[in-house]
Amino acid sequence: MSTTFESSPATGADLKASNGKLDEQFRELFDGVDDLIKRVSEVESPEIQKIRAKARVALMLAKSAITDGATHVSDRARRAAGTTEDYVREYPWYALGAGALLGFALGVLVARSRD
Repeated sequence: MSTTFESSPATGADLKASNGKLDEQFRELFDGVDDLIKRVSEVESPEIQKIRAKARVALMLAKSAITDGATHVSDRARRAAGTTEDYVREYPWYALGAGALLGFALGVLVARSRD
């Protein structure tokens, strides 16, 4: 599996696309493991049955962990957005100044990188 890194900054659409690819890859992985477990179910060896049971448990735990992780991240993002909105509404001039300062700093960094 090869990975390429692009030098351009990621946009929201790029992040959604990469998350969609990642979700699709996880689904393919889970489907592949599930298919493997089904194919091995015909083997009557006690060792294979133990391995199959462990794989099934690991698959369920992985699916659960991914679901819980996504829920946890989205909850934290909502809280951070709410806190940020409250702060901007309470201190609009500070937020404007911070945005201007951040924009100036990014402009300086971009200008330096072009030299």
